[in-house]
Amino acid sequence: MKITNFILFQLAWFVTILSAAKGVAYIGVFYTIIWMLWHLLMMTKTRNAEIKSLLFAAFIGYAFDSILVVTGVIIFPEHTSLGGPSPLWMVCLWINLISTINLSLSWLKGRYVLSGAIAAIAGPMAYIAGEKLGAITLFGNISMLIISIMWCVAMPLLIWASETFTRQQLSQE
Repeated sequence: MKITNFILFQLAWFVTILSAAKGVAYIGVFYTIIWMLWHLLMMTKTRNAEIKSLLFAAFIGYAFDSILVVTGVIIFPEHTSLGGPSPLWMVCLWINLISTINLSLSWLKGRYVLSGAIAAIAGPMAYIAGEKLGAITLFGNISMLIISIMWCVAMPLLIWASETFTRQQLSQE
């Protein structure tokens, strides 16, 4: 299940980024919806916690990326837009990411400092990849620093939320 989760996570990332870059962002959104429905079907023990985690990631992702847009750290080309300031397809990437926390990234649970350090590197790398593929525009080294700091906070927060929702659900059973 962990390997399948990782493969489908990667596939969702590429489908979402490439479809946004080509001006058909709805394809990535549709793929993410189908993938999340399948993911939720597989998460029978903690389905309600997963739903809460997905919603939390959507909220946090929209808020964080909207701040990056409003402050001019990143710009989304007009053709990638599906809502704003942070487009819907970007929210899908956050939802996609949190689907890995109880499976392929479960080894990061409880390791907030480590997850923050990894995310401080991996987060900006994902944004750079998104720029190279034509889905976003970044503004220099300061963008990388700001995105790095944001991800250093965001990833431990996502892990904490997922752990909390799962613990709450399991304690009620």
